[in-house]
Amino acid sequence: MLTQRLPGSRILREYRVLAEVGSTNTYLLEEARNEYEGLVVLADHQTAGRGRQGREWIAPARSAIHCSILLRPNLLSGDRFLLTAACALAVRAALAPLVTASPRIKWPNDVLLADSKVCGVLAEAAHSPRGVLFILGFGVNVHATPDWDTAPNATCIADHAKRAVTRLEVVVRILAGLDALVSELYAGGAERVWREWRDVLDTLGREVEMSGPEGTLRGRAVDVGRDGGLVIESPGGEQRRTLYAGDAIESP
Repeated sequence: MLTQRLPGSRILREYRVLAEVGSTNTYLLEEARNEYEGLVVLADHQTAGRGRQGREWIAPARSAIHCSILLRPNLLSGDRFLLTAACALAVRAALAPLVTASPRIKWPNDVLLADSKVCGVLAEAAHSPRGVLFILGFGVNVHATPDWDTAPNATCIADHAKRAVTRLEVVVRILAGLDALVSELYAGGAERVWREWRDVLDTLGREVEMSGPEGTLRGRAVDVGRDGGLVIESPGGEQRRTLYAGDAIESP
């Protein structure tokens, strides 16, 4: 059914829909690492879903989109981050006409509705006999939010929808947009994709508190690099640091 709805796909070519899986990312890493590029795996339910920094993400069965894509990108290593940026952009564009709240992207790749998380992206790279593979996974809460203990600041599309939506409609919108953006990256459009992501990144210009491996850093988010690094300026403006990992707690 998905291939019928995405007849013009240039990158995404094969689809597997599973009733239940531990994690769609793990499935591709363990069961399909020798497959060709463009394999898309979706699951009705994940029993061991993972988010960034090893966080657990478990949603009720058939309430969310669990999707992972196998890519073999011919990109500079510094530009591979833009695949996750492209995913966030595709989700943002897909949700915009469906919801009352304006979707925004929080660094590095969360999509928010009314300051609550509706989508997360998890990218993982590994080596295989066919070369480097890049697993691009994303989860979108459609009909319900995950368990409060695992996702205390989450929301779902249904809480903001202009009308009733289905998981199929949402994932088709996302994959169509993502296919176009990945195709653009492969065709040399990294600069344009980066600028589009940078222009809509809502974290820029905000006062943030960054919690990461090196402790807590406070300042203003003033810029972001093509490799995803977030530039934080100290309160007095004397110093700037570029961070590549951590959680950004934003102030208005």
